[in-house]
Amino acid sequence: MARTTRHAERTAQAPQLRYVRTLICDPDRLWNLITRPELLSSWLGPTVLSDTQYGGFVVETGARTQLTGIVTTCDPPHYFQANFNDTPHGPSTILVDVVPARTGAHLILTHGGICAGRIHHYDLFWTNALDRLTQAAAGNAPLPAVTYLPTSAGGT
Repeated sequence: MARTTRHAERTAQAPQLRYVRTLICDPDRLWNLITRPELLSSWLGPTVLSDTQYGGFVVETGARTQLTGIVTTCDPPHYFQANFNDTPHGPSTILVDVVPARTGAHLILTHGGICAGRIHHYDLFWTNALDRLTQAAAGNAPLPAVTYLPTSAGGT
């Protein structure tokens, strides 16, 4: 069973959300679930990554909504950091850590620099996405194929 800790905290710059989940899978599987586009798309939303390791990405976050960003730091299979471009609300930063656990792996996701008016939006987005990730990591849910691509990646 996954355990979740979540809270929003105010920083000098902007609010942030932090999620801690203990998932029933080994750290390598978790790393693949959060970095391989075909697996990432199954729980986060249709995702297209550029061809470079430290490259750009597009994530479909809802009907006619998408986020673009770029991975700024990556140390496989331990952590990565990415900048989200949430136009017109401004950029924010995602830091994802994978930590081996006695049984399974811990995922620590911190989303910082969020516009105060977007905290609720991102909390719903991450809570739902991480629930799907928990199911995928445990093998309790099929990983559906991506049925559509973000419009900037040639989708309709």
